[in-house]
Amino acid sequence: MEKYVYFRTVADEDDDDAVADAVAVPVGRIVGMNPTSDTAITIWFRSLYSEQGDAQSGSVVINDSVILNVNQGKTANVLQTIIGAINATGPQYSDGFIVIADDTTTDFDGTTRSAVYIDNDITSCGAITVAAAVS
Repeated sequence: MEKYVYFRTVADEDDDDAVADAVAVPVGRIVGMNPTSDTAITIWFRSLYSEQGDAQSGSVVINDSVILNVNQGKTANVLQTIIGAINATGPQYSDGFIVIADDTTTDFDGTTRSAVYIDNDITSCGAITVAAAVS
C-alpha cells in the first residue's frame, strides 16, 4: 500500500474548496525536503498535473510544493519526524494516510477542534503550491 502525506491550510472546513487549500500526495512523489529559513520547511514533489518530458522535448521540470511553518531552530527535528512517519510500519500509519499539517479548527458542522500537526514544532501549513497543467 502506498502512503500519502496530507496538508491543509484553511481554518474552517467550509473554506476547503481549492487545490491550494488541501492536498494529499503519494510519498513516492516527494523529491525533496529542506529548510528554507530557520522557521520554514519546503517539501517538493513531482507535479500533480504535469509530467516531465524527455530530454529531447525541451520540457521544463515542474515541481509542486508545500511550506510548513515551524518554531525557530526546529527544522531538523520536524524533518526527522516526517521522515520517521513516512518510513514507519506501525499501526498508527497502517491506513497509509499521514496528516503532516491540518490547520482546520472548525469542522463543517461548526464544531471547534485543535489543528493537527505531526510534530509539536509545526505552527501552521504556510502554503500549498500546485502548478497548472502544462499544455
